[in-house]
Amino acid sequence: WRVPPPPPAAAAAALNVVVEADGVRSLGEEGEAVLRTLLEKCSDKSMGDVWRRSAFWENETASLLEIVNVLGRWERCSEWKDRTIFIDETDLRAKDEDERQALTTGRHQMALRLGCGERSAMFQNVPNLPFTNAKIAASVGLTVDDFQALPVTRAACNVLFDGLAESRSGLIPYKVLDERRARMVGEGGAFDQAGFRVGWAKSCILFIFGLFFFGKANFIWVLLAVKFAHDWQPDLIPGPKEMGLFKVWGIV
Repeated sequence: WRVPPPPPAAAAAALNVVVEADGVRSLGEEGEAVLRTLLEKCSDKSMGDVWRRSAFWENETASLLEIVNVLGRWERCSEWKDRTIFIDETDLRAKDEDERQALTTGRHQMALRLGCGERSAMFQNVPNLPFTNAKIAASVGLTVDDFQALPVTRAACNVLFDGLAESRSGLIPYKVLDERRARMVGEGGAFDQAGFRVGWAKSCILFIFGLFFFGKANFIWVLLAVKFAHDWQPDLIPGPKEMGLFKVWGIV
């Protein structure tokens, strides 16, 4: 259900994209065609690299260009932190812990009290923010108009949010969000790919080590997870041997 809001100032030039409570799930045929065209035009071919969520078994991926498309539509989380699309809470039990809890009115009110930006607010609101950052666009060989035609998906928002959160958290304090976003923009306003990679790697590694605390019986899954991540991004994520996980296995 939807609560009609007063239009936020940041959405003065809103794009009127229809967004459901769980965000824009796919690019669609037209969006896929736009993405292919932009990747061909793009001067930085790494923009075609596909990134997963930090919890890498989750079936959400986005190209680096799609992630840049999210980053270039805001500078401060105050531009998208207030959301007005919620799910009906009557079908949820308090002990239910799944992604639907993050879409409720109660979760949004809690985030506002804590002064935190929500993952769900990003993927609900950013699709209707215009791409305005010409310097970020130029740093990958494109223009503001190029990016304006590319839809913003839930997956792209979630992958970027993982890098901003440096964890799987769905809530980040406003100040921390803005500071970490700034670290993904280099000198001259260009997209700093290294800044994004570091944030995403922290998110992935911290999540993997979080699994460690389930005990030795499940530690094999940590080994497999690190091996999978290393095979996927060998230059970014060390393997189980390099991280000393086999030694840890022997003492837990």
